[in-house]
Amino acid sequence: MKYFEFVDYTKLDPVKKAAIQKFTPYLDSINRLNVKIIPETLGESAIAIDLGSADYYLAFNVEGLGTKNMIADSMSKDPRGKGVKYFEGIGKDCVAMSTNDLSSIGADPIVYGDIISSGDSNWFNDEGKANALLEGFRKACEEIGMAIPCGETPTLKGIVSPDTIDMAGASVGLIKPKQNLTIGQNLQAGDRIFGLASSGVHSNGISLIRKVVEALPEGYFTELPESHEIVGEELLVPTPLYSRVLMDLLKATKVSYMQPITGHGWKKIMRNRKKLRYSIDFVPEPSELFRFLQEKAKLPDSEAYYTWNMGVGYVIMAPKESTEAIFKSCKKRKIEAFELGTVHEGSKKVEITPKKIVFGED
Repeated sequence: MKYFEFVDYTKLDPVKKAAIQKFTPYLDSINRLNVKIIPETLGESAIAIDLGSADYYLAFNVEGLGTKNMIADSMSKDPRGKGVKYFEGIGKDCVAMSTNDLSSIGADPIVYGDIISSGDSNWFNDEGKANALLEGFRKACEEIGMAIPCGETPTLKGIVSPDTIDMAGASVGLIKPKQNLTIGQNLQAGDRIFGLASSGVHSNGISLIRKVVEALPEGYFTELPESHEIVGEELLVPTPLYSRVLMDLLKATKVSYMQPITGHGWKKIMRNRKKLRYSIDFVPEPSELFRFLQEKAKLPDSEAYYTWNMGVGYVIMAPKESTEAIFKSCKKRKIEAFELGTVHEGSKKVEITPKKIVFGED
């Protein structure tokens, strides 16, 4: 099956694999300090470092925001928009991209460092816009319970457009106790698959969304036909910070695997190395925004569920007996949860039965 790719992962993924192969011989370089990379975390959404005598592992992740801030740029400049307020959500989105990945291996974030690259330092002349962006970072810091002790604001003339910024960041967390390391080591047939609701499109598939929406007569100020909400404002709803609910789950019950639904969409469910079949029997109804985007982009279901999260921002795999604890923890954090399906023995693939979609290995 050929999946729709506005961002061509067939070009990017081989580079990622080549990087792992090229850098692997140097993983032992840090052994001189009596610390080591946990090799089983390579290829996961974050890596873990064993500090030897410490009663915890250190975890690390780095992630970029992508192009979602360009929607905020467009909306804020239009007189129909609400000005710089859009950038607050962008700050939270940038943090979420890294910390949501970090926590997927059982890590509680402790510090985050941002990189805000501009093509022209005059972008920061608008103090309201810059302060809104920083307020988003501050609120994310407060919600997760972590520190932001450092950052970088380079000006990259000729690389970044002078009208916008490029955002990325890295997070460090603790896996404490060490038993919280969750990389699918206990994942097995019979485990249930749970989904945590998304808040919207989050920050993946944005390049396609921008192309589709910017071609509409009213652009980002197009109204959704049923709710009459403004498309651009719905697109800018920030990504949830899932770390706190994930840490709750690790305290409350057994969890086999956790994974954010980001690039590659629902195919991400099969990220773990084990040869298992992931059978999805229930799919929540996509929001009006997703239905609108899918229609305007003329995407079949197979491509929509590969490009966007379609209403599920995170998946949790756990033994059936963990079901009650998972729903209880999610309810406490006001995150809607769904029971999506079951893990089975068999060839590695994701079968989304209600949509007649199968994602297999490349």
